[in-house]
Amino acid sequence: MINEAPFEQKWTLQGKLCGQWAADLREKWADTRSSRIGRNCVIDLEDVITVDQTGEKALLEMAMEGARLTTRRAYMRSVLERLQAAPHEGDSNHVDH
Repeated sequence: MINEAPFEQKWTLQGKLCGQWAADLREKWADTRSSRIGRNCVIDLEDVITVDQTGEKALLEMAMEGARLTTRRAYMRSVLERLQAAPHEGDSNHVDH
């Protein structure tokens, strides 16, 4: 789900961020890129239960484009910490635990 506000776009993700679902997320992310210009973007991962490599790539792409990834759950925190520690181009990951 995407909530729009004048200065922020908030994405709430749920369930499995795997396979085709993750690919669909990446496609939607690309399709909505222009609507995020000049606004903060928050990705709420609280209800994501599992992430595969395709899902990790989607999250990394979002973070590298300035999105702030948020969660309190231990599983998702460990995924985000692993992504943050992984070697990649750029230094602009925004991850909140």
